[in-house]
Amino acid sequence: MISLIVPVYNIKSYLSRCVDSILAQTYRDFELILVDDGSTDGSSGVCDYYGKQDKRIVVIHKQNGGLVSARKAGIASARGEYAGFVDGDDWIEPQMYQRLTETAMKCQADIVLGGSIEEAGAQTIQKTNRLNPGIYEGQRLWEELYPSMLCAGEFFCMGVQPYLWNKLVRRRLVYSCIMAVDDGIRVGEDVAAVMPMLLKADRVVITDYCDYHYCIRDTSMMWEHGNEEKEQTGLGLLHCHLQSVLSCSGICNFESQLNHYSVGNMLTRMYGRLADRDEEGVLWPFAYRINSRKCILYSAGHFGRAVYGYLQSRCPDMVELWVDREYRRYQAMGLPVHSVDDISAETEADILVAILDLSLADLIRNNLLQSGVRQDQIYCIRITEDEVREIIGSI
Repeated sequence: MISLIVPVYNIKSYLSRCVDSILAQTYRDFELILVDDGSTDGSSGVCDYYGKQDKRIVVIHKQNGGLVSARKAGIASARGEYAGFVDGDDWIEPQMYQRLTETAMKCQADIVLGGSIEEAGAQTIQKTNRLNPGIYEGQRLWEELYPSMLCAGEFFCMGVQPYLWNKLVRRRLVYSCIMAVDDGIRVGEDVAAVMPMLLKADRVVITDYCDYHYCIRDTSMMWEHGNEEKEQTGLGLLHCHLQSVLSCSGICNFESQLNHYSVGNMLTRMYGRLADRDEEGVLWPFAYRINSRKCILYSAGHFGRAVYGYLQSRCPDMVELWVDREYRRYQAMGLPVHSVDDISAETEADILVAILDLSLADLIRNNLLQSGVRQDQIYCIRITEDEVREIIGSI
């Protein structure tokens, strides 16, 4: 038997879709634990309804304590050999746990990792792990997985997807790692548990199964920058937790991985706080032109959305155009992003390439130059190792 845990907090509109997709699994030998974390929107009643319909469903009601505490309550009640998690506003394909469980049993794996399908409205995109599918144990863990699991060389680039919800893990391993996570961690809750699991596992299997639908339904966090002091506190707590885990792991590049991961989080969650203190113009390379010229913002990725949110809060009329090659995907998320082809070769606006992957940023610069944009109009953001360490020092 496997245990499937769904933390629930004020997601009444989505919960039935989630639970129905779990009950439709082709693998039938599971218990489903619904952890109601003090919902106030009627989600509690939905949990109770399902609890009466199927004897495999266990319902736990608790006072609101956050995602970490809800997961702890679920895993403490679990009885399966393996455990998996599903977020209550997402859904899964019928074959998901059949495939993960069969792989776990066949390979005697401690952890089986899948990919995911990112869903924004009608737009979907499959995302797999950067590391190749296969069995990772012994020397292969040390040579391939550990050196890239938190950062594979660039910001926002990890060797494996860091989420709990597309994995099947031995219950005892889940229990020991989740119980060690501080309930106060409200940023990076998945990473805080998954990284210790990977370090403690003897055998990890990476697959290319993409059966989990991660549904993007709320873009509000991309726009708000008023809680950056709170975000800084949360990121500091996460950084300290991961540092305590990784510092004794024996991974030679753990500090560089951790710093890049934490700085990536800081750039997306508290960009305004960092940019306002940026006297050298690293994060905002044409600050002196603010409010005096229009600009085109290139990229709607994690960092691009943070920069756009900063501009909206500081000088909302500055961006005359926001572009990305995957503009349809971002439009489905409700963002005013347009095609890169909408950039006119005659534009006099400055263009900020909000991409931290230097090779990709250089490719975009070259493409813009070939289209007729002048060199002095293009600005890229380049963060050195010294600047990474300096930003880390601020938390």
